[in-house]
Amino acid sequence: MPTLNDRSTSDLALGAVLGSAATVAATVLLKKGMAHSGSSSRVSSGHSVLTQMLSFFERSWGVTSLNEGKDPKSLDSEIMKFADPSCIREAMDKAGGFNLRQAGLDQEGTDGDDKLMKMLEVVADLSVNTSHPLFLNQLFGAMDRASLAAELMSVCQNTSSYTFEAAPVNSVVEMEVMRCLASVIGWDFDNSCDGLMMPGGSLSNLMALHCARHQKFPETLGKGNSAMAPRPMAFVSAEAHYSFLKAISVLGLGRDNLVKVATGENGEMSVNALKEAVEKTLKEGGTPFFVGATAGSTVRGTFDPFAEISTIAKEFGMWMHVDGAWGGPAIFSDRDDMKELMRGTSDADSFTFNPHKMLGAPLQTTCFICHHKGALLNCNSSNAGYLFDTRKANSEYDVGDQTFMCGRKTDALKFWAMWRFRGTSGIANRVNGLADATKLFVDKIQEHPSFMLACKPWPFNMNFFFIPKRIRLTMEKEGIATDQSSNLPLPENIAKELDTVAIDLKTKLMKAGKAMIPFQPLANQDAQVFRVCLAGDMEFGEREIAELMRVMVEYGDDM
Repeated sequence: MPTLNDRSTSDLALGAVLGSAATVAATVLLKKGMAHSGSSSRVSSGHSVLTQMLSFFERSWGVTSLNEGKDPKSLDSEIMKFADPSCIREAMDKAGGFNLRQAGLDQEGTDGDDKLMKMLEVVADLSVNTSHPLFLNQLFGAMDRASLAAELMSVCQNTSSYTFEAAPVNSVVEMEVMRCLASVIGWDFDNSCDGLMMPGGSLSNLMALHCARHQKFPETLGKGNSAMAPRPMAFVSAEAHYSFLKAISVLGLGRDNLVKVATGENGEMSVNALKEAVEKTLKEGGTPFFVGATAGSTVRGTFDPFAEISTIAKEFGMWMHVDGAWGGPAIFSDRDDMKELMRGTSDADSFTFNPHKMLGAPLQTTCFICHHKGALLNCNSSNAGYLFDTRKANSEYDVGDQTFMCGRKTDALKFWAMWRFRGTSGIANRVNGLADATKLFVDKIQEHPSFMLACKPWPFNMNFFFIPKRIRLTMEKEGIATDQSSNLPLPENIAKELDTVAIDLKTKLMKAGKAMIPFQPLANQDAQVFRVCLAGDMEFGEREIAELMRVMVEYGDDM
């Protein structure tokens, strides 16, 4: 079984792929640019800076050859140079002038391209290296090189994915991605599904609520929310993503009509609490229409019991959506523990996941698929004749009218390239490897006196406290062991101290450029906790774990 520290021949070969992709990008962009540059003798207009930028990309990603450049995924690379806004402005001014009210650089003479390139290098220098192994701040990380190569090609095309005639290749690719994703879930795309790429999981959750409302109350398409039955009610876990709260506001349904269902001890939605909440809604004259389940919550990483939730959804006529933005890739794994996490997904009405998170596709790459053929068109179509016309060639690929947006980036190409290059088994290995690395990290945390689990870990999330020496001594006097999970709240005096430690230690690590790890609130704990979620095409094993723990002890033990 491959580990996250293995560097296969195919991975190394991707350096050549990226190098070729950058070359193609340069050729395509320069040809397109030159076609509109007229007969000017000065070949500027951004051509020089574009060529320099592509060369800079090759050096930055170590793709000039297998032995040149640097790898941003290396533990030895730099994660960030901490700079406040005034420092950023000063650096940009020194490089060429930050103020947009100044004259354009291409009006100042022949050095305009060079000045802009220097400013773009400042952007790179002062930005966060999100591919660094110790960038653990968000639910994304090191980019997959195959997917990045496709992103370069996507940018070169500079088109929008609403019609076949505007984006012929991506239209076919997007359909293939959805067809294969449906198969992985256990659905028949051609006969029973709709699906398309969305710009992020939040909009996918909005789309799910939108579809659910239309299915339950089709008259709202013409008459609006006033045509609905009294008090349409949606239900999500108390651990669910905050986007549901925003989505129900955008739809004009009101935040009071979103019920946050109580969870079990480990954060998963309580099936009994869900049924009680639905029955209470009915008793009070409300109309249940939607339940949002979560595959990998943001904080704890919880997976709700989909099969049991589906039973309740069917009983009360609710649309069931699975928000797998973070943990959804577990659907690709054939391991028993992963299968158990995703059990019941095929019973859902819709499903979303973000390949740009756990799998490492470049931001943003999000799949939304629903198990109702025609649902997306029925609730979104505007029949804009200037754009969508069935008399056009291959109009069956014109999926743009299935969304409430117009233009969409050609995101499908990124996930298609990753999937085609890695294969289903390769994606499964990445998912399994991240879970195994997280388990290894959990073991190391439990062995070290300076660290303490804050709650029971799930396969892809771990929450813990960092405990400085003086607080450890206090805990020892009070008989609190640090080698166990603290599902129970810590004493108030200790929690208050650890809350301050978490906030201050994060800042110290960032200013030193050593690591980026988030602190966050956790239900049942009064102190902020640190969260580790391993994401992307990253190397993470004994060495990386040891380094993170080492720098946390170095900068935090005397706090």
